[in-house]
Amino acid sequence: MTEEAMTAGPHRVVVLVFDGMKLLDLSGPAEVFSEANRFGADYRLSIVSADGSPVRSSIGMLVPADTDARAAAAHDTLVVVGGDALPGSPVDPVLGAAAKELAERAGRVASVCTGAFVLGAAGLLEGRRATTHWQHTATLARRCPS
Repeated sequence: MTEEAMTAGPHRVVVLVFDGMKLLDLSGPAEVFSEANRFGADYRLSIVSADGSPVRSSIGMLVPADTDARAAAAHDTLVVVGGDALPGSPVDPVLGAAAKELAERAGRVASVCTGAFVLGAAGLLEGRRATTHWQHTATLARRCPS
């Protein structure tokens, strides 16, 4: 980590969660950011759902949200988690709108695994290269041909 990166202030990361999300898609990146903080980074994570309500993960665990998408604090990075239902079902328009709104206020946007389907539904993949879980790449390509 460069000296400049360590003194630039906190890097705020918003993680967008939703009902049916994969818990690993939240906990994995959260652990990575936490580990980076041990080595001098200053990542600050906030868990956001579209409406601020807690969400149920794919294993039934209730995940609280810190806030809703509209009220989310200023952030540098948006991370959208994935979920098993995303490749086989249309993305909830409310979730897509939340992703779009958060992305418009972020300098960097990423997704984990099938979270790419949320980004696609929000129109955030237009003209960009993207990937997802290998089992679902063809479906993503059909849904987001450009």
